[in-house]
Amino acid sequence: MQQQTAGRESETQERRSAERLFHRDLPGGGYVAIEVSRGTGVRKASIIVERRGDRARRQGHRPPIIHEEDWNSERGFGELYRMACDNVTIARSLLSLRAD
Repeated sequence: MQQQTAGRESETQERRSAERLFHRDLPGGGYVAIEVSRGTGVRKASIIVERRGDRARRQGHRPPIIHEEDWNSERGFGELYRMACDNVTIARSLLSLRAD
């Protein structure tokens, strides 16, 4: 029981260390989001995909990151937004994660 509680605390802490810039629901369940980490040093922008419809995923696990790059607020998130809105790009990225 203590291990479960510790896992939840670290997950909550990870969520607090990231700022969500974009979120949309996926057809068939789940969502895609763009998050920027708030950690020290270089800030990272990530595109994450939660596949709620995938029964192989276990509750409490961090959603897969399909793309990550150094965050540059001057550049904005246009390219990240384009990727997060493209279902084909998301599907290809998830397939490449499974292949690794």
